[in-house]
Amino acid sequence: MLKIKKEEIESLPQFKPSIYWGPDNTLYKVIRKNTNENRDDFYLYVSSIQDTPGLVLPIDLIKDDNIYGYQLPFIENSQNVDEFIRKPKANTDILEVMKSIFTALEQINTHIILGDVRNTNILIKDNGAFFIDWDYGKKISSKETLLVCYCLALEKTLIPDSKLSDIFKALLSALSIYYGIDLEEYFANKDILNLLEALKTIKSNPILIYYIEYLIEKARMQDENIDLKFQEVVDYLELPSQKEKERLVRVLPH
Repeated sequence: MLKIKKEEIESLPQFKPSIYWGPDNTLYKVIRKNTNENRDDFYLYVSSIQDTPGLVLPIDLIKDDNIYGYQLPFIENSQNVDEFIRKPKANTDILEVMKSIFTALEQINTHIILGDVRNTNILIKDNGAFFIDWDYGKKISSKETLLVCYCLALEKTLIPDSKLSDIFKALLSALSIYYGIDLEEYFANKDILNLLEALKTIKSNPILIYYIEYLIEKARMQDENIDLKFQEVVDYLELPSQKEKERLVRVLPH
C-alpha cells in the first residue's frame, strides 16, 4: 500500500485527466469519490486477481486517509479504441482484435463486472485487447448499482449492470473497430434495438444479426448464461466493404 498524499501525485506531469506519470514507466490513477463511499474492499479484491489475461491490474494501491487511487503499468505502443478508429496501426488483424476483446472480457467476468466498458477503456496492442479503469466495477456476486459512463436500454428499460451489460458495451467497441466508426457515440444511452435495426437496414452479416438478437433475448429473460460467444461469431465474419460502411453512416441516427 503506497502512503502517498494526493498533492504529491498531482504535482507529477499529467498524462490524461486524473492520470499522472510516475517513475519507472508507471502511471498514477487518481479517483475522486464520495467520502461516504468505501470501496477499499473492492480495490483490494481486484489487486488479488491473478492469471486474468486482458485485465490491467494495479501495481499498488494509493492511500491517503482512504484509498483514492492506484499505480498501474503504462502499456507502451497501445491505442484505445477511439485512437485506433482514427488511425489504425498497419498490419493489425481487426478480426483478431475483436476476438481478443471478448476472450479477455469472458475471463474478467468470472471475477468482476466492469460496468465502465467503453472505447477509451479498451486498449489494443499487437492484436490483443486490454481492459483498464475497473475503478467503479463490482464483484460478480454484488447487487450494487454502478456509477458508469453510459447505460444501455432494452425497450426503454435500462439493462442492469451485469455480464450482459459488459458484453453489449464491448460489442459497441468491437463494431466500432469493425466499421471504423465510433458507434458508441451513436448508441450510448439508447435502446440497443436501435443498433440492431441499423445493422438490419444495411443487411449486415446474418451471423452478426443473429448474435445480437440472441443477446437481446437473453436480456429480455434476464439470463446471463451465454452459450453463444462472440469469439465463435468472429470466425464467420469478413471485414465489411467500403460500401457497407458508407451505408451504415447513412442510417445512423442524427
